[in-house]
Amino acid sequence: GMCMHPMIQKTLFLLCAGILAATQATAADPYPDHPVRIIDGYSAGGGTDYVARYLASKMDADFGGRVIVENRPGASGQIGMSYVAKSKPDGYTLMVIPNELWSVAPLLYKRLPFNVDRELTPVATLADIPLVLTVSAKVAAKTVPELIAYAKANPDKLTFGTAGAGTTHHLAAELFKTMAKVDMVHVPYKGTSLAVNDLLAGQIDMVFSPITAVLQHIKSGKLKALGVTTKKRVSALPDTPTIAESGLPGYEGSVWVFLVAPNGTPNEVIEKWIAQAKKVFSTEEARKILAVQGVEPLSLTRDEIKQRNKEDSARWEKVINDAKISIE
Repeated sequence: GMCMHPMIQKTLFLLCAGILAATQATAADPYPDHPVRIIDGYSAGGGTDYVARYLASKMDADFGGRVIVENRPGASGQIGMSYVAKSKPDGYTLMVIPNELWSVAPLLYKRLPFNVDRELTPVATLADIPLVLTVSAKVAAKTVPELIAYAKANPDKLTFGTAGAGTTHHLAAELFKTMAKVDMVHVPYKGTSLAVNDLLAGQIDMVFSPITAVLQHIKSGKLKALGVTTKKRVSALPDTPTIAESGLPGYEGSVWVFLVAPNGTPNEVIEKWIAQAKKVFSTEEARKILAVQGVEPLSLTRDEIKQRNKEDSARWEKVINDAKISIE
């Protein structure tokens, strides 16, 4: 065998031990070592906010409860999105977004303060959020056909509120107008909860919104749910028909929610979030709690996210062209 001087042997041993210790120190000081912020581009109380806060409350010990949801509302979610796009790609700033910020905003706005393809990357899907068409107590219609008949007899008399111009809420309403061949007036807000407040006060006639935002008011009888925007009925509102089965076959328009991060965020961070989101939303508890709010957990791969965004763009581009929506 080879003979090695004990001193050299000892030095090598210490060197190896040192390298090992250093590697372990790095491993024991994992991401995240300070709080991670999930930015929401809408006011508190909306669908994205609800889903993000559920996720934050369930993060496991790996994250040490170090996840904070921060609302930065304005410009239909664009202020928050722009902020995240320009953030450091270190995994400490993520954003929860509804699909339209990714696939619809670029179709609608000439000048966006962010570029989804260059500056951002999808991370993990969280949930599907069905919308419901809800009307204020002062609107006489009790069904979608009655509402359509009233709108036809009174063009531009009915007002509908949304979480902002270019949101899926807005496009779902425009799709409704196109398919029903009615004229109604759009009133955009800076978030769902603000639109719902005005709906409760009778300032506007109807809102296309996530079920979460209106459920308690539907249950208490202050508001009337006329139809859900999904293909099938929703377990949170079993007696509310789909808009499609209420005389507009083929009608569909839901919101789905996913996390995005600044481009260049380390892959291992993204993998950690994918695992975490799956873990949080695949429990029976999550399914039950979310179902009560009309929200369904959603688990897609990153490739599937890209595919679904493509399909969304195609569907909504048609609505935008048909309804001649243009936003400066």
